[in-house]
Amino acid sequence: MSYVPDCTKGALGYVGIFVDVLFIFASNSVMVNTSSSTTQKITVRRIQFGHENTFERHWFRGNPFMTHFMNSLHSVFPAGERYFIRSVKWFDKQIQDPELKERVKAFIGQEVQHGMQHEKFLKTLDEMGLDGTGFEDWYAKNAYANDETPSHESVWFGLLEKVVGKEKQQRIGLAITAALEHYTASIAETVLKHRDISAGMPQDMQQMFLWHAAEEIEHKSVAFDVFKDVAGGAYHERMIGFVFGSAYLLYYIGLGWGHYLLADKEMNKVSLPQAIGESIPTYFKLVAETAKSVLPYVLPDFHPDDSDNDQLAKEFFAESMPYIEAKSA
Repeated sequence: MSYVPDCTKGALGYVGIFVDVLFIFASNSVMVNTSSSTTQKITVRRIQFGHENTFERHWFRGNPFMTHFMNSLHSVFPAGERYFIRSVKWFDKQIQDPELKERVKAFIGQEVQHGMQHEKFLKTLDEMGLDGTGFEDWYAKNAYANDETPSHESVWFGLLEKVVGKEKQQRIGLAITAALEHYTASIAETVLKHRDISAGMPQDMQQMFLWHAAEEIEHKSVAFDVFKDVAGGAYHERMIGFVFGSAYLLYYIGLGWGHYLLADKEMNKVSLPQAIGESIPTYFKLVAETAKSVLPYVLPDFHPDDSDNDQLAKEFFAESMPYIEAKSA
């Protein structure tokens, strides 16, 4: 089973222009957190959402186009979370700061929980005949180096290692993690600020989505701090990671989206244009608002804690405490 189109070759040829355009607009994109430099506390929460048996096939507003976009997100999270953990642990022995060590430990704990919950939902997709674990397995092998097999098993990381060597490949790999963590924190800021984006999801799914988002804000600076302060990552390496991370995000989410749309034999293809049209306002808001938060990453003096979004996470956990306590393991 192959998910990779032949047109992949040369797809990254325009990323230099992409970064240049982002740099032009980045300085005025988001509010800066000037109230405090204190890092947000990271809490590991073990929640059992119990959504495995409660979902209709097109669970997001009855819209297959929107549903399969979210299914794609579920599919790329588990392998991504595992890679984020590995990339930080490559430099674990070099961490001297006790506070950063504790933050890394909590970061790993949160990422493990995220991966577990998303993998549970992939099994639900399998039961629907959508082959969620099949796509996730292919994606994990194709996209990421891992600890069990040599990095050349991953198309992209194998090429990177051959070009720059293993040591620099690991540092750039951590830069990719830092970039993707910024993307997830930016998406989190958008969906927590604009709750109408997730309106129409079943309660358990919406709570899971926003829980994951809030925790991304809690640990938004961990990988970045390890990259910059421990691995000694330079600005140009951070930008390489940003380019790779941006390409990863768009490419693999797009492939997953297409996979689920093609695998859904019960979807009414005639009504798909209508479903796409109905989804445009939601996705326009998601992309436009998220882009504002993503853009400052290209600035040389950027730090994730500059983003003024900590309160969004705190407010979500305060209002969702009864649900969380009821669902906690």
